Amino acid sequence: MKKVIIGILFSVGGLYLAFRQMDFGSLITVLRSVDWILILIAVVVMIFSVWVRALRWRIILSPIKDVKTHPLFAAAMIGYFGNSVLPLRLGEFLRAYALNRNERSVTFSTAFGTIVVERVVDMLGIMILILALFSSYDIPQWLTNSGLSLSAVVIIVSAVLFWISASHHDWVEKMENIAFLQHGVGNRLKQMFHSFVGGLVTLRRIRQPVSLVFYSVSLWLMYWGIAWLCARSIGVDLSWLQLGILMVSITMVIALPSAPGFIGTYHAGAVVVLVEVFSVAQAPAQAYAIINHAVGFVPLVVVGAYYFLKSSLNLSDVKSMKAPTNA
Repeated sequence: MKKVIIGILFSVGGLYLAFRQMDFGSLITVLRSVDWILILIAVVVMIFSVWVRALRWRIILSPIKDVKTHPLFAAAMIGYFGNSVLPLRLGEFLRAYALNRNERSVTFSTAFGTIVVERVVDMLGIMILILALFSSYDIPQWLTNSGLSLSAVVIIVSAVLFWISASHHDWVEKMENIAFLQHGVGNRLKQMFHSFVGGLVTLRRIRQPVSLVFYSVSLWLMYWGIAWLCARSIGVDLSWLQLGILMVSITMVIALPSAPGFIGTYHAGAVVVLVEVFSVAQAPAQAYAIINHAVGFVPLVVVGAYYFLKSSLNLSDVKSMKAPTNA
């Protein structure tokens, strides 16, 4: 409950920071000038990016089982839906749960382990972009320090997970000798831990590393393109380098706790960087924050809700996060 309250407070603070100085008339004027053709293209690219993410997830899962792309796409969409409507970013758990319900041979814990691997790949991509982009542009020191701090966290987390994946047999042997984990709930926890570590082990067993890199780069290029389409739709003229810095900066900010859908934190990140770093006027900056967030929010919620309703999942299971019996 405390985490939920903290997330809401961050979102409220973000909304205040983004819109505390607002000329409503100017904002409406900018929004009325939107090129909706460009927004429609951005929406299509956003939905297609989830398909590319599913293709990459298939590669990560391949050492465990070859799962078809469409079930992975559906599970990913359900995960985005969960992150958009549920607190504490439970969408990642919902995504693993959805895959397990569709592919019983992939346990809930193993599926979640592969999602952790996917997030590690994403974090490594963010770190590379931070180091490359932030060193190529004169940005404020506070933004540079934030980027370096996040990069340090990424390196530490990645190193720890890689170490766990490398020494998983030692972990398994140690757990086998703990008395509490031999019966009942303890045995179930042991099995879940084994499955989770099994998911992490895919980090070292990926069979198509070149394809993994290709899909990861493709995802960032698509997000970059979406940022350009949204900016051009309201007449904000930024270079590709500036758009990259904006994209990465927003990604850094939404790592903070927030209400579902990154409401508030997303808008604050976009407005602050546009106004303070790139000297964009307040109204276009706020319009960009609204439009760019909507492009990454509305279509994924709609499509994700479709797959959620089509599946056998229900909210009572999701809220309790009761894993299936084979987890």
